[in-house]
Amino acid sequence: MIFILQSLSEAGNQWALLYGEIPIFVLNGQRLYTLITSMFLHGGILHLLGNMLYLFIFGDNVEDRFGHIRYLFLYLFFGIIGGLTHSAIAMMYGESEAIIPAIGASGAIAGILGAYLTFFPNARIVSIIFLGFFIRLVRLPAIIFIGFWFILQFLYGVVGATTGIAYWAHIGGFLAGYLTAVVFRNFLGKKR
Repeated sequence: MIFILQSLSEAGNQWALLYGEIPIFVLNGQRLYTLITSMFLHGGILHLLGNMLYLFIFGDNVEDRFGHIRYLFLYLFFGIIGGLTHSAIAMMYGESEAIIPAIGASGAIAGILGAYLTFFPNARIVSIIFLGFFIRLVRLPAIIFIGFWFILQFLYGVVGATTGIAYWAHIGGFLAGYLTAVVFRNFLGKKR
């Protein structure tokens, strides 16, 4: 709904400046609300659909493990950790990077991927593989699919920090989700 409002608004492009996470502000303790509001903004329909696809594939299983209410709060927590990670790394690259607003829910969704990997490492993920002119569907274990995704995020984050994509938000969110699920599985999950 927020994406539709953003798209229909005459000031839609200004929403990123108003509600997007701008690292220099966040790290100075200003506009902290943007750590949450930025998760509800997207840069276009493909950005939104990409996030929703990953959430659709992985989110329901993780929600079943955590429960509905806990899942909601952890989702926001993963997004906040992803945003803080992105802000810290952006500042290391200088003020020119730290004034660019970050939008999207990919830090939170990366946290869901981290939790999924903890709970379901051997689950099979149907994937499309392109081999030249041939397209093939394969079922990859989650540890391969998500592990490959994480390695790509890390490599892109190290060499491509100035691409406009918040790779470090993905990494921070993923690690928050993975560690939270490990703690939940080992301590709280035994009581359920």
